[in-house]
Amino acid sequence: MKKLSIDHPFFEFMGGLGDWMILNVLFVVTSLPVVTIGASLTAMYRVSLRRIRKESRYASREYMQAFREEWKDSTKPWMIFLCTGGILLFDILYGKNLPKVLNLAIGCLVVLWAFAFTYVFPLQARFKNGIKNTFVNALYLAFCNLPVTIIMTALNSIPVLCAASGVFVVMAAMPIFCIIGFALIIWVNSLCLTVIFAKFANT
Repeated sequence: MKKLSIDHPFFEFMGGLGDWMILNVLFVVTSLPVVTIGASLTAMYRVSLRRIRKESRYASREYMQAFREEWKDSTKPWMIFLCTGGILLFDILYGKNLPKVLNLAIGCLVVLWAFAFTYVFPLQARFKNGIKNTFVNALYLAFCNLPVTIIMTALNSIPVLCAASGVFVVMAAMPIFCIIGFALIIWVNSLCLTVIFAKFANT
C-alpha cells in the first residue's frame, strides 16, 4: 500500500482544521473578560485574513501577538459598541409602547450598529486608521457591498440568536462554538472581506 505523505491534501486539511480549532479556543478564552472582546475579534480577523492570503504559518503565535498589539486600539471601538449596544437592547426590550416612528428609528439604529460591527474590527485588523475613519469606512463599505454585508451580519447574529433562543439551544450550540463555531463564522466573513478589501485598497 502506498504511504501517504505529509503533503497529502488530507493531512493539509486536518492540519488547517486543527489550526482553526486552536484559534477558536484562543478566541473564546481571551474573550471571557468581555472587555477584551474587541482585541480578540481584531486578532482573529488579522490571522484569518492572513491565512486566506497564504501569509500565515503559526496561527496561535500570530493570534497572541496580534492580541497584544491591538489591545489598546481595539478596546476603544469595542467599548463604543458595548455601550451603544446596551442602550439599543434596553430600548428594544422596554420600548414596546413607544410610538411607531421611534421604534422604526431604533430599528434603523440597530441595523447601522450591526453593519458597523461587521466591518470595524476586520478594518482594524487590516488597515491603520483612527476610530472615526474606521467607523466611517465601515459604514461606507457596508452600504457599497450591501448583499454581502447582509450575509455577514446574519452570520454574526447566529451566536446572539442562539443565546436568545432558550436554555436548550444554548446547551446544544455551546460545544460547537467552543470548538469551531466562532472561527467558522470569521473564516466565511474573511473570504468575503478579502475581496472587498482588495477593491477598497485600490480605490
